[in-house]
Amino acid sequence: MFPTLSSIAIEEKNKLATDSIFLPCLEITIPGLDDPIRVVRDNQDLTWKTYTWVAFPFEIDEIGDTSKGEIPQIDIRVANISRAMESYLQAYDSYCKTNGYTPITVNIYVVNTKAILADGNCDPEVEHSFVLKQPKTNAEWATFTLGATNTYTIRVPQGRLLKNTCRYKFKDARCGYAGEEVACDKTLVACRSYNNSDRFGGFPGVGTGGILIA
Repeated sequence: MFPTLSSIAIEEKNKLATDSIFLPCLEITIPGLDDPIRVVRDNQDLTWKTYTWVAFPFEIDEIGDTSKGEIPQIDIRVANISRAMESYLQAYDSYCKTNGYTPITVNIYVVNTKAILADGNCDPEVEHSFVLKQPKTNAEWATFTLGATNTYTIRVPQGRLLKNTCRYKFKDARCGYAGEEVACDKTLVACRSYNNSDRFGGFPGVGTGGILIA
């Protein structure tokens, strides 16, 4: 399926010569960070949709289609000379150990500079969404192997009645704990020790006859 370009992008694409540029942008949402990382592959920052997209070097493998039913995967390489991306990934690892696994999501956008000049809140010309499958870093690049969400790995139904395991993320709105503790093993014993058992997300009354599906 071919992307639907804006009228401005189509006009600029069909010119023999143009001063407009198609720019790839990355929006990397890392759980635990207050705001997504927004970068553009250019030599100057870009203002789009009220956000500042920081000029930053990165490379994207070709995004193709497959006829064999595999989950599509691509590699994105983001400059890591300053070790900034490595520090983000270390903070993400600590977040997952405390709060449970939540995937990093990456949105890839392609925008046209003249379309942005005409409307700073315009839609991207191309958009792809992926989840992080495998990160790795070296002195030069932080490499993200990305793939689409595999629906066969999603638990259905989502809800389970577990006797002694809280289903809430530690310190989220449903957990409600606001004390000084930094980790929780999600048991009722821990919840009671934190004086937070009235917000326990497990079901002590379900008995011991296995797992009940809600």
